[in-house]
Amino acid sequence: MLMGDMLSKEEIEALLSAVSEGKVPLAKGGKEKSSYKKTAISYNFKRPLLVSKEQIRVLELIHSDFTRDYAVKLSNYLRTTVEIEIADIEQLTYTEFIASLSEPTYLAVLNADPLPTQILIEVNLFLVFSMVDRLLGGSGKTSQEPRELTGIEHSIMDKVITLAIQVLQETWKHVIPVKFTLDTKESNPQFVQIIPGGELVVLIIFEVNMGEVSGIMNICFPYTALEPILPKLSPQQWILGNTRRSEKESLKLLQKNLSETQVEVAVELGIAEITILDFLKLAPGDVVRLNQPVHQDLIVKVEGFPKFYALPGRMGKRRAIQITSIFNKQEDNYGK
Repeated sequence: MLMGDMLSKEEIEALLSAVSEGKVPLAKGGKEKSSYKKTAISYNFKRPLLVSKEQIRVLELIHSDFTRDYAVKLSNYLRTTVEIEIADIEQLTYTEFIASLSEPTYLAVLNADPLPTQILIEVNLFLVFSMVDRLLGGSGKTSQEPRELTGIEHSIMDKVITLAIQVLQETWKHVIPVKFTLDTKESNPQFVQIIPGGELVVLIIFEVNMGEVSGIMNICFPYTALEPILPKLSPQQWILGNTRRSEKESLKLLQKNLSETQVEVAVELGIAEITILDFLKLAPGDVVRLNQPVHQDLIVKVEGFPKFYALPGRMGKRRAIQITSIFNKQEDNYGK
């Protein structure tokens, strides 16, 4: 086509139609569709992280004290070594928390005055049955299938939760005095609706170890419970409000923990020396003569160590002893 030639109206319309259909390539200066695709970052407005990392760190410090003191109390109650540590701290919705729990489980609903909403303590049933087995004289190992708790098992767990409440109150008093009380217990998580499902909660996950047995315990704090005290969960406030315990307070805590420790007390009726032949001939009804005079006080042992003298007797339908004096190692030839 010559420069001087003019396009007719029909030719112009045909050319525009060809361009729109892609039959005619655009010049370099024309606009082309970019192959770059903008990527959008999704943001869930229903789940904003309302508790900062610094405040989560303070919650971790608070409940690190809880794990230490609660482990001591549980060890005394269960008569075995218990170790507790924080496994994780998460922020999620209440619906997600409830959905993560097994059914049945053990859920304790606690009032937390003056906080505006209740909190939850959840203990996995495997851990519950291990505690019950331990208190009933077993080793703590159990293979029971998940089921509803019996009345006796509920009574045992009431004590476990009561100990947790005592320690929680002690650890939280450095931030704000909170009175925790047990409201209700539930085995079906779907029946526990302390807040709307879409609201945020802070979940503190604990790993509890009892010898070869381990399990999970959770404490769930709704955001609405923490919101009024969030300013007090700053590291600066925690340092100012949680100064080191004085020597007097530490001694008082040590005495309290020791006073709750259970020890074995045994009474030795006497000692006899016999030959192997006589030992092999022993049968029901035989009498073994002891070296203990009838009117002499018996020795009372505490955890295997002689500590007192006592006289044997009876109280009601049970045998009993009456402490008469304190054992004196220098005056007694015991063990010689």
